[in-house]
Amino acid sequence: MPKRVGYLYDKMVDRDFIRAVILEAAKGRQSRKDIARILADLDGYVEKTYEIVATESFVPSEPRVREIYDESSEKFRKIKMVPFWPDGVIQWMMVTVMKPVLMRGMHPWSCASIPGRGGKRVHKKISSALRNDPKGTKYAAELDVAQYYPSISGRRLIWALARKIKDKRFLRAVYSIIESCGGGLAIGYYICQWLANFYLEPLDRYIMTLPGVKYMTRYMDNITLLGPNKKQLHKARKMIAAFMQRQLGLSMKANWQIYPTAKRMVSAVGYRFSRTHIILRKRNFLRFTRQCRRVKKRLDAGKPITFAQASGLLSRAGQLKHCNSQKIREKYIDPIGVRNLKEVVRNESKRRQCTQQRLYAGGAA
Repeated sequence: MPKRVGYLYDKMVDRDFIRAVILEAAKGRQSRKDIARILADLDGYVEKTYEIVATESFVPSEPRVREIYDESSEKFRKIKMVPFWPDGVIQWMMVTVMKPVLMRGMHPWSCASIPGRGGKRVHKKISSALRNDPKGTKYAAELDVAQYYPSISGRRLIWALARKIKDKRFLRAVYSIIESCGGGLAIGYYICQWLANFYLEPLDRYIMTLPGVKYMTRYMDNITLLGPNKKQLHKARKMIAAFMQRQLGLSMKANWQIYPTAKRMVSAVGYRFSRTHIILRKRNFLRFTRQCRRVKKRLDAGKPITFAQASGLLSRAGQLKHCNSQKIREKYIDPIGVRNLKEVVRNESKRRQCTQQRLYAGGAA
């Protein structure tokens, strides 16, 4: 077992570190009024943050709850939001010093919310396995954790962290945020993404020891297994459910599925995979076409494309690069023009950059 890491909290009690974290956390959000105000008085907020951290006086703010419709899962989710300062900044600081410790034991195919991984890594793994190993990927299993974020035990989580981190001051600060979530972890907190990924680390290691599981990917609480034998995957599914309940206090959703990959495409991270081709999931395709129609209608009416529309559609168009989509691009993207979309995004980015430079200049003055 690797040695536990200490002195994480000490790394946060540093003005240069605080300044760098504030600037990093503010990237892409400089137009927000609250963040613009902080950047305009950067030195002042660095000093205020230093005082909070040095005196260990941080008290998590009461979150503001907002209900949004998640189109990917087709259900409403309660998102908890806290102010950028001090809560957001403190969370970014904690993740920054904690990240190397968490990454040290992170399973290579745990991909959600991890820089350099994400859905692309899941996509690559599943498509490669299906294409190159037909015998080892005859069957697929799709598993999901029921009510994952709200069901995470704060005490189990902090004990798991304590097996990696021996800094009591840092652990107290983390636990104060966990308690402020009001049960489980909060969807919307930056630090909770990392903690939720970390909580399932023992499950990742356990799954790869099970007979019949040849390939595994996990995107937060969505697990995809590939193997050569249907009975072994069914047995593995039962053992995984028992492990989740016994070791983590979690339950598996009842909508798990095990099926032959020769008759049905594997569904993961917004795509559907077969041995020969990859397509968008139906709901993703429908959202994409609706978005294209709205933008095209706006152009036909002589109205300019907004930054949100352009950046959103470019993101959707980027998804098409990773599947068989030539006809879709010709029908929906080409009439709008990728160049037009990029120009809108580029102009807005330049405007925001100029605003940021003026704010930094004002803060330095």
